[in-house]
Amino acid sequence: MRSVLSTPSVTTIAAALLLRTVCAADQTATAPTILSEIDRAAIRAVVVANRYAISEVDGEYRARNPGQRWMTKFDGRGFTTIPDTRDWSWGLELAAYGRGAETECLVGLAVPVESGNRIAYLWDTHVSEWFVNDANGLEHGYTIEDRPPGDTGPLTFDLNVRGDLAARVRADGRDVDFVRDGTTVLGYAGLIVFDADGNELEARFTSGFGNRLRLTVDDAGARYPLTIDPVAQQAYLKASNTDAGDAFGYSIAISGDTIVVGANGEDSSASGINGNQADNGAADAGAVYVFVRNGSTWTQQAYLKASNTDAGDTFGDSVAISGDTIVVGARGEDSNASGVNGNQAFNGSINSGAAYVFVRNGTTWTQQAYLKASNPGQADKFGSAVAISGDTIVVSTPEEDSNAVGINGNQVNNMAVDSGAAYVFVRSGSTWSQQAYLKASNTEGGDLFGNAAAISGDTIVVGAVHEDSDADGVNGNQSNNGTQWAGAAYVFVRSGTTWTQQAYVKASNSAWDNLFGGSVAISGDTILVGSINEAGTSTGVNGDQFAGGLGGAGAAYVFVRNGTTWTQQAYLKASNTGQLDYFGGSVAVAGDRVAVGAFGEASSATGVNGDETDNLTYGSGAVYVFSRAGTTWTQQAYVKAATIDKQDFLGQALAITPNTLAVAARFEASGATGINGDATDDSLANSGAAYAFDLEACGTPAALAVYGTGKPGSLGLPFLYSTSNPALNSTADLNLAGGLPGASPVLLFVGFVPAALPFDGGTLLVNPAFVVTLPGLDGSGGFALPIPLGATGCGLHVYFQAMFVDPGAAGYHHTAQTNGLEWTIGV
Repeated sequence: MRSVLSTPSVTTIAAALLLRTVCAADQTATAPTILSEIDRAAIRAVVVANRYAISEVDGEYRARNPGQRWMTKFDGRGFTTIPDTRDWSWGLELAAYGRGAETECLVGLAVPVESGNRIAYLWDTHVSEWFVNDANGLEHGYTIEDRPPGDTGPLTFDLNVRGDLAARVRADGRDVDFVRDGTTVLGYAGLIVFDADGNELEARFTSGFGNRLRLTVDDAGARYPLTIDPVAQQAYLKASNTDAGDAFGYSIAISGDTIVVGANGEDSSASGINGNQADNGAADAGAVYVFVRNGSTWTQQAYLKASNTDAGDTFGDSVAISGDTIVVGARGEDSNASGVNGNQAFNGSINSGAAYVFVRNGTTWTQQAYLKASNPGQADKFGSAVAISGDTIVVSTPEEDSNAVGINGNQVNNMAVDSGAAYVFVRSGSTWSQQAYLKASNTEGGDLFGNAAAISGDTIVVGAVHEDSDADGVNGNQSNNGTQWAGAAYVFVRSGTTWTQQAYVKASNSAWDNLFGGSVAISGDTILVGSINEAGTSTGVNGDQFAGGLGGAGAAYVFVRNGTTWTQQAYLKASNTGQLDYFGGSVAVAGDRVAVGAFGEASSATGVNGDETDNLTYGSGAVYVFSRAGTTWTQQAYVKAATIDKQDFLGQALAITPNTLAVAARFEASGATGINGDATDDSLANSGAAYAFDLEACGTPAALAVYGTGKPGSLGLPFLYSTSNPALNSTADLNLAGGLPGASPVLLFVGFVPAALPFDGGTLLVNPAFVVTLPGLDGSGGFALPIPLGATGCGLHVYFQAMFVDPGAAGYHHTAQTNGLEWTIGV
């Protein structure tokens, strides 16, 4: 949970002003043109820290939750949650509590007590109700200070359900689904009740009269106080036919409001679309699941199988999606067909591999094409990686054996075992054909060119994780084999129908066994390459890349294109770099955001931006999200599952759009099915799971509002204003016009809650989270402060006010305050 500064008293503010005035009096009277890096970092840090803050607005308390894309309002009786889409509402209010005949009905309003991201209702001397707004969702609980009256029967709480969702209690009594039209919208799950000694008490939900819930707690022998603690959250995805060993989440892809999840260990013998998924007659045949989002609600839309399902084909090894087209790789498929839509019935080429194209019309999916290599070979494993952009598909075969180099070379020999290749297919109407056969410019046996592939428009990037040259950077000397398994990536571009290699990309710190190119991603002119075994000890962005010693820590590298020239822009490391974390095991990029998976990461944190410092849960896995402002990258989020376990391997596969992060954990073990099931049940080992996280594209428009005293052009009256809207991934200008006669230090207040506190010389209009001291200004002075906002804080309200202090006055007297300025940060 985040700690946020509470409202300071006027005395505290006065003391702070006195200290800052003394320091400011000695500064040179020059007008600043930009905030210092320290101040800029401070503003951004507080913006991040206050994303989940609860604040009072127009007499009620509100809490925005960017991770869940909803707003919760607290009115003193209960709460109401409304998603950004406004397509449903939901809430609860405590109607009564007690024991048997001693049950007490609650009337009137409770006394709210707010602090940071937590608010509590003090109902009476026995019961307080509390809410915590954080990345996991809305945590809602009760604390019962002492045993309520009554001698017999359990303790009960009656809750009225607000809004238009119906409560459906699960069989275990611990969790409640809130549904609309039979579809689960959110889960109210993880009920736990414990006493003062930490003993867990038996408790369960039951349905009451109308749309009411009853919570029953067996408090016999318990030592008070008691704590009752469930959590409301969204978007935990499981297969519709969950089974042990299915590896749901082995691959994952996203486009708009559609997520595709591969389960290459799924065992049913069904074929085609939405077949019978109940049998296990074809071990490791594999399956793919399509989920769609309507507003904030996810549902499964389709269950995809190959048209020639067979045991061991591992359909779902790789998946990709672009709009209404999905491509699925099955590297274990065995037919000896070649090209497009050949004879798939004969298993004459073991593990030659195949890929399948599916298209959507409305809500209906059909198979459009069956793709094979133009030179299928046994154990080539065509379909190990797939990628799609519009009408172009890339399918790779890392164990293909020809010694050809470049584009469309001689593919018929097998002189370079496991050198690897990639194949480009294009669609005209509904017809697919092969357009190109891609090989490395320095083909060598064992390089595994094609272990990873990605495409954006007319640019393809292909990884070769076992490439051996000792070159560094872009277009270095690729002719030697001096650094075994250092790894490389190759960039190809298309002009018309002709493909050429544009760049040969290496890490800036190539080293033995770094496995650079094990994962690749591209968006426009930005490429991200993972190096899973890199051993650097640094953390964050652009640290020391030559300080080694942590084998398997991992790294990721950002490259950008200017014209036809590629250069490295950033060297990314985890914020908690650790040995065998395998940061870079998966990568994804969308515009100015990238995501990097570290499936071996070991902290026991849950949710977003939790405590990353321990290593108690090996292999639980994590994902790190970075955002770019200009050319500068910063870490935006540290993402964990809401429920974790050792060796879940969260982040071994991931995908990203500007709005949504989709992450898989193929070894997750719960027996849940569908959406938002019980994640705590570990009954089906390696069944797998996937998670959807919102990236704060909340749709809130940028806005400016001036309030309080001051207006432009008033003689001698300082005025605070902006000339640009405060939007994500941009810079907003904060301007001050006018000043006081003579040199006058300026204090800039930045806060997240407005105020109306009488103060010497005016009114304090901001509850300051912190204060920036600016140099003194002369009588006609002013300033322009460009404030970079990065990718965080969508929908956040930020308040500014400037105060002039007379350095010659005693104490904190003789001040003048500007008007207040409110920013609403938008997308």
